[in-house]
Amino acid sequence: MKINLLFIFFLAGISALSSCSKDSAGVEYMYEVTGTSGEYDVTIQNADNETQQWSSVGNGWWYKWQQRGTRWLYVSAQNQKASGNVTVRIIRNGKVVKENTSYGGYTIATVSGEF
Repeated sequence: MKINLLFIFFLAGISALSSCSKDSAGVEYMYEVTGTSGEYDVTIQNADNETQQWSSVGNGWWYKWQQRGTRWLYVSAQNQKASGNVTVRIIRNGKVVKENTSYGGYTIATVSGEF
């Protein structure tokens, strides 16, 4: 009986440690901006929950962080050319969870939500 109780406490301890490390690592999020014009102005809600902006970024621009729990996320990009398109994405653990594309010169694509 004593050995069975020790084994149960051992398993409970391992389970608690593994769930703790999983939660403390958080979930990886990424904003991504792509398109055909190659020049965009970007506004995001960053990892510190503050608004941050960049001017004249190119295709494949991204911003990555880890977070625990959910909060409001926002990314917006404006095409800075007279033609083309711009696409913005929110990506969680490598999978797109929200995406929007805007077509035309100087158009803005935005995605946001509670993630």
